[in-house]
Amino acid sequence: MKNIVLFGGGNIAQAVVEGLINADFKPDNIFYIDRNTRNQKALKKLKIKNLKKNASIKIDLFILAVKPKDAIEAYKQILNEYKDPKIVSFVAGIKSKKYIKLNQDIQFLRAMPNTSARFNLGITAIYNSSFSKNNLAKVSKLFKKIGIVMNLDNESKIDIFTGMIGSGPAYFFYLLKSYEKKLMSLCNQDKKKVNAAMVNLIKGVGFSIENNDNLDELIDAVASKKGTTEAGLKSFKSEKLDKIFEKGISAAIKRSKEISNEF
Repeated sequence: MKNIVLFGGGNIAQAVVEGLINADFKPDNIFYIDRNTRNQKALKKLKIKNLKKNASIKIDLFILAVKPKDAIEAYKQILNEYKDPKIVSFVAGIKSKKYIKLNQDIQFLRAMPNTSARFNLGITAIYNSSFSKNNLAKVSKLFKKIGIVMNLDNESKIDIFTGMIGSGPAYFFYLLKSYEKKLMSLCNQDKKKVNAAMVNLIKGVGFSIENNDNLDELIDAVASKKGTTEAGLKSFKSEKLDKIFEKGISAAIKRSKEISNEF
């Protein structure tokens, strides 16, 4: 797919654009539609173009990346202004059937990337409603440029994905705030050193999982009997930290389902 349009230019759209450009997708082939001046400035810095100034361009794929309250009107605008558009929706909550109802012949699917797409470390869930097999393969190939792709066999799983993966980075950032607080004291308030330490810590965890996917074994490799790690883990277990974390993820999934019902 040569020319793509992002209808909406917020955080997730910007992350996807950055990831695509990092993967050598040409900025000249990426266009946007967005009324927000702040988003426009951010997108212009990425050297992609406003579709309104390039109206004659043949568009291969539209990506709907607006807020749920604006999604149906944006979708209708695409249908009214372009013949047989292929549309991918990043919009949380609104089920495929609501879009398909407006046009039975449209090629439509839902995709849910996360902000790590910016670094080509994204995870994108795809639920296909009506894309042809050939075009679905092209869309999957596009999103593989920004990370890995998970093809979902049931649309309801998007709610689970949103609560776990879409929101996932924020959970880790939240937990890292405790690390940051302790490290600031350790590093004499040197934020650069603190950031470098946290980056290495996270990268090390990632590489460890790549080499050994058994998390219990990875924990045992760090924790020695009657040592500092064991003391910390015992405290986490006594406070039921795992249950608290699971409860938070469940709350996010529940909210995703509520949004689906609202629209």
